[in-house]
Amino acid sequence: MGLQHRGILLSGIISAVIGLAAGFIGGRLAPPPTPASAPPPASAALMQAQAFKLVDQAGHERGVWGIDADGATRLALFGPKAALPLVNLAVSPRGGATLQLSDSRSTQAVVLKAEPGGFRGVSLYSGDKIRLNLEVQKNGDPAVNLYDRGSRLISLGLTNQGDPYLTFYGEGQKAALEVISRKNGDRSLDLMGKNGTPRVVLGLKNDKQAALGLFDRQGKTRVALLDEPSLILLKGGKPVKTLP
Repeated sequence: MGLQHRGILLSGIISAVIGLAAGFIGGRLAPPPTPASAPPPASAALMQAQAFKLVDQAGHERGVWGIDADGATRLALFGPKAALPLVNLAVSPRGGATLQLSDSRSTQAVVLKAEPGGFRGVSLYSGDKIRLNLEVQKNGDPAVNLYDRGSRLISLGLTNQGDPYLTFYGEGQKAALEVISRKNGDRSLDLMGKNGTPRVVLGLKNDKQAALGLFDRQGKTRVALLDEPSLILLKGGKPVKTLP
């Protein structure tokens, strides 16, 4: 074999080896292939319904979430054997909200209300009859009310001027006795007749002058006793006799 031919063959072998090494090194140093980008997640499916029911393993209804016939949104939760909901949360179409809690002995045990006009109330029941109520009226007056057999007997609260009062109620839930203490120093104890008209008033004016007034059934003053001292007898609202 001539030198020229052997030189051509050797050059071909060297070129092949160098090409193989370059390919190996290039593969080691080349950046890894970029993975294909994952497709964007599909948007969550929207489920629409007017009511949902929750059932237990036995198929018994344990909860209902839906819209009432009157348009109120309601969530009701039932016990294992309860025919009526133990928890009842409702939002009225007018914007008020009510949370009612019950037990196995009564359809309502605790009721929490918030009305759009500003009224707020919490009521406690026994045997389906209200026993205690904590409320804030639309004008902001707070009060605690005690009941017996569904009738209000006692109220403790504040007027919209911030004056504390205590009221006892009689027949027809009309005020029978009222005690009030005003910020200006006035104090009064009022005894009412059956029609709610004051019959006896014991008061302190501006934390200085004391007075006792007796009234007839129409609310007209008959006797006034002041701490001057002075006793005034009246008839038809007009003084007829004064005793020093």
